[in-house]
Amino acid sequence: MPENAANWSRIRAGDVPGVVLAVDFYGTGRQEATFRHLCDLLPDPVEVWHAVPPTPDGDWSAATGAGHLHWWTKGLGTVLAGRPVRALIGYCAGSVFASALADVLGEREGTRPQVVLFNPGVPHVATLTRDFRGLIEGMDVLTDEERAGLLAEMTAIQEAHAPDALVPVAEQYASLYRKGCDLLCERLGVDALLGAELVTLLHSYLAYLTAALDVPPTPQWRTAASLTSREHRGADFTDTEHGFDVARADLLNSPQVAAALAALLREHEASR
Repeated sequence: MPENAANWSRIRAGDVPGVVLAVDFYGTGRQEATFRHLCDLLPDPVEVWHAVPPTPDGDWSAATGAGHLHWWTKGLGTVLAGRPVRALIGYCAGSVFASALADVLGEREGTRPQVVLFNPGVPHVATLTRDFRGLIEGMDVLTDEERAGLLAEMTAIQEAHAPDALVPVAEQYASLYRKGCDLLCERLGVDALLGAELVTLLHSYLAYLTAALDVPPTPQWRTAASLTSREHRGADFTDTEHGFDVARADLLNSPQVAAALAALLREHEASR
């Protein structure tokens, strides 16, 4: 099998029948563990492919849930090569896409795959603000005063908008991020194209969040199992929740969480 395709990237090889599909977004300077960390801890030889988000073609705020789902489903033939999807796993806003992909595959194949979600939830301004704060704080080349100034502007933007006004807040955050990238490039003495590339990556993330907001939930989403960190208790995304005494940043790097996922996959296979 290829190591990656345009729409999916293999992050773990395995010889257990069936493929696990994972949906998350990383690459925006986040400090949280990813599904790659979780794969390193899995005790069973399952194969895992990770969704590669599309690059926005034009205005990121015009991204749709249907567009993102089509992007991922059209690339599955190469990934699966006739093998079944064993399960879908999703982190944070990726839980929306994992659940919706399970719906699509269930309609297409006649059997809906198992779904396991990690800190699931629909994106909102608080989600974006948390991640954006991490981006700014990670700009170590800037002075403390410059970072503090950007964070103060971010706080002012957040306070001026409603908690569900994700797109207008994101538009202003993106402009603020570009300002920070320009400062960074100036400080490093590098071409401004680097800043433009970083902003393009941010736009891909903003399109991902916007598209997640555009996916309507179905009753079947609640049948998934969710594994949550101590900051995420009682999010009410699924009917079954398993809580762990780990920080959000470490949820996908916890041996206990990896063991719980492996057990859920085994139990589901045994019940089929």
